[in-house]
Amino acid sequence: MSESRIRRAEKIGDVLSRTLKHLGLTQRLNEADVVRLFPEIVGAKIAEKAHAVSINKGILRVKVSSAVWRQELNFTRVEMIEKLNAALGANVVREIHFS
Repeated sequence: MSESRIRRAEKIGDVLSRTLKHLGLTQRLNEADVVRLFPEIVGAKIAEKAHAVSINKGILRVKVSSAVWRQELNFTRVEMIEKLNAALGANVVREIHFS
């Protein structure tokens, strides 16, 4: 077999990552992870009172159990965005809207 026809073995994760990026799906998968992992990332105390509903174009929508919690979470919005993005290793969340 000629050397030009021999391919080097690649890690499946590398191939998958490159394919997802090529198809433009990396961002959508990261967004899905934000919603799915929200309770784990923000912690049990916040997850009891708030849950991620959706994310679109970097805006995460979070349903909150009360106006008091909505105001409390508004004070920690920047830290929460930083924590979410750090956990995902990407800048996925630009803003959070609490309702």
